[in-house]
Amino acid sequence: MRHTAVIVDSSAALPLATRNHYHIYEVGVPILFGKETYIGGRDIKTLGQLVDVIKEKNVLPTTSQPTPGEWEQVLNEAKDAGYTSAIIITLSSGISGAFQTAHLVAEEYEGLDQVAVIDSHLTNMGAGEQALLAASLAEEDRPVDEIVDAVKDLQSTLQVRFVVNDISHLQRTGRLSRGQALIGGLLNIKPLLSFDVQGEGKIGAIGKARKMSGAFREIKEAFADSLAHADYPVRAYVVDGNNPKLGDKWLKDLQAEFPAVQFERASMDPVIGVHTGDGGMALIWSRDWKDMV
Repeated sequence: MRHTAVIVDSSAALPLATRNHYHIYEVGVPILFGKETYIGGRDIKTLGQLVDVIKEKNVLPTTSQPTPGEWEQVLNEAKDAGYTSAIIITLSSGISGAFQTAHLVAEEYEGLDQVAVIDSHLTNMGAGEQALLAASLAEEDRPVDEIVDAVKDLQSTLQVRFVVNDISHLQRTGRLSRGQALIGGLLNIKPLLSFDVQGEGKIGAIGKARKMSGAFREIKEAFADSLAHADYPVRAYVVDGNNPKLGDKWLKDLQAEFPAVQFERASMDPVIGVHTGDGGMALIWSRDWKDMV
């Protein structure tokens, strides 16, 4: 039996079958419609469902973070299942207080020998693949400190580019940290954005395009430049925001142009969809985590 449990929040967007296969625990992130609370990954599982609820209620939602009690509850579940340590991987501290809260809980928790908390500096499969690496190394019963070091090594190779249809959601929820002047005041544009993964994990605007096709060209150029400097195998995730046809089109194009890369498809989770809106697209890439096991 492995001794270290791996825990994520629901913004990591790991499908239930994947979490079950790798024995990964999940804490749901609250989505707030006024006084009504829904839990991401449980009450609202997809961005499409979020869009339907927004239309039904005619209210724009916000998000909160898991409470200390919810982190403690999942740690208790891990302890009761026989684990002696745990690693928590949260969405970026640059857009959420989840890391700080989980860290405080871990410092005070007395039910396990060791609880480590990692700030993913990202979200969606950028955080999800960090959890997959951690869980795979935990399966080999590696020490917690060794697993944490490996996850941070993977994190150092992570990059993301994404595009949204409407920047107003990121502005409304206060998640856009820089670059507002770059895109402010312009209509009918596609803002090109990134996470400062190697810094504070904040979202910034780095460019703009008139059409989604133009944004895709910009993303491919950034991806090609990154590949030219990579001395390791790369895994990349094509993430669609409630637009699976476009996601499949991007995937086919990228596979044809970059045959050496291991590509996967993923979907934008509803928690992040609150901030990005409907119809966005993303490309997340890094060293292939399976090469590190």
